[in-house]
Amino acid sequence: MSDRTAKFITFVLALPALLLPASCLLYILFKGIPALHWEMLVGAVNAVSFGDSGSLWPQISGSLLLMFGACLLAAPVALGMALFHALCADARRQRLLLSLLHLLQGIPPIVYGLCGLIVLVHMLHWGMSLLTGMTILAVIILPMLVLNTVHAIERIPVEQTEAARALGLPNGELIRRVWLPAAWPSLLTGLLLGMARALSETAPILFTATVFSGVVWPDSLFSPVTSLQTHIFYLAQEGGNTAAVDIAWASAVILVALVTTLSLAASLLRNMKSGNIKSSSTKNSSSKVSG
Repeated sequence: MSDRTAKFITFVLALPALLLPASCLLYILFKGIPALHWEMLVGAVNAVSFGDSGSLWPQISGSLLLMFGACLLAAPVALGMALFHALCADARRQRLLLSLLHLLQGIPPIVYGLCGLIVLVHMLHWGMSLLTGMTILAVIILPMLVLNTVHAIERIPVEQTEAARALGLPNGELIRRVWLPAAWPSLLTGLLLGMARALSETAPILFTATVFSGVVWPDSLFSPVTSLQTHIFYLAQEGGNTAAVDIAWASAVILVALVTTLSLAASLLRNMKSGNIKSSSTKNSSSKVSG
């Protein structure tokens, strides 16, 4: 088989993977943009309208609260687990930890939602609340954040760690002076992707955190919230109500815009990090040649 034939077959096989998501995105924009208007963001809030009129600010703020809260809960735990993997675990425990993380990452989010409903809502009596939704989303994104942090630490040049060890730096100083300055772009990239993942989940918060109306801003961590995800789910079922379906499409455009913004920011940060690594490698090669 010639190279040209192989490239053509690869292109044909990859084409549906490119066209189908692009077609879905274009259709969402086609249906949602005409329904968007400024009052959806800054208009008066109608808390008892089930979201088919008034501002969408309660739904947007609820989604953002769940996203930020999940990341605040998951990020320190992810960093601690990655540092345990790098500094304390032997080879057998490292393999076990990574296997467990990959297993947890493959569990469907709806299963986490059911577990949260049974354990947090009913057994611990947290109820349908912001805290319950934040906790479930934190559990969902935790494996991804841990794996990203582990890989970020592994990508740090061994020479830097060995030099720090040779200078007698303890683990705390090694982390603060060497690992965090070198790995922070990768850590921030993973955090942005985790935020995008938390913002796109529907089933877990449908069981644990959200209601369809009656809430503008949660009174406490144990109050429910509304969200764009469940808002779209509810309005999409009102097939006979044209206005409700139009608002569902507009809400979908807002949600896609938020997720896309986070994903693009992560991609830009990753590209900047790759460019810095290439430039530093070029400088090191040039200095070696000059020497």
